[in-house]
This record gives sequence, C-alpha cells and structure tokens, in this order.
Amino acid sequence: MTSSLQNNLLTEKRPRLRICGTVEGIPTLQVAEVLDVTQRGVLVEQQDTFPPQSLCLLQLGTNGDLSTIRCRVVHSRVSSVRSDGGPYYETMVEFLDVSPAAERALRNIVQSIGANGGVEAGGP
Repeated sequence: MTSSLQNNLLTEKRPRLRICGTVEGIPTLQVAEVLDVTQRGVLVEQQDTFPPQSLCLLQLGTNGDLSTIRCRVVHSRVSSVRSDGGPYYETMVEFLDVSPAAERALRNIVQSIGANGGVEAGGP
C-alpha cells in the first residue's frame, strides 16, 4: 500500500473496504472508498478498473469480523485524477451473495455514510 493511500485511509471520513478483482488478468486486492451503498450493490472509488461483468469479492470488516460478499462489476470508469496524475475509478458492483454477517457490516457502512453527511442523512 502506498504511503499516500495509507495517509488517506487515516484522514478520510468515508468508510473503506477491500475489493478483489482482476486487472489485466492478474488478481488484485485494493482498498476502496465507499461512495454509496444500497441493498443491491455499492459504488466505490479505487485506483484500478475492473472489467464490466467480471466477478469480484468485497471484504468488509466490523468488530474484528471479516465478511466477504461475491459481486459482479456493473461498470468502472475514471472519476478523478490523483496528485501523481494517475486516475481514480468509480466502480459499481452488484451483490450476488450476501451472508447475514455481511448484511450487518453493510448496515454499519450505511450508518457511517449517513453520519458523515451522505445521501441517507439528507446530504448532497
């Protein structure tokens, strides 16, 4: 993990999760920032793009427990540019298989987004 990404993880208020997918045929594990979440999927921002329709895994941590959700990539496109000139990608994934533990972790993320002024709290 790069030091700038580590610094962002420590200073940003948006929830984070890990996303594992394939980038150019290579399995990749990344930290992604949660932009929005619904009962059917999540919109995240990350440093690499995943091909549409490809499968990926989301890892959510709550209270020391790690839950994994199997997902399908709906779309992944450039959303902004990093300070080093590289792109950030907005990736929308659809949940395919959600365990009860993962449902609880998702509820915590929704509460966190709402507490930080997200859509659920009537934010922009």
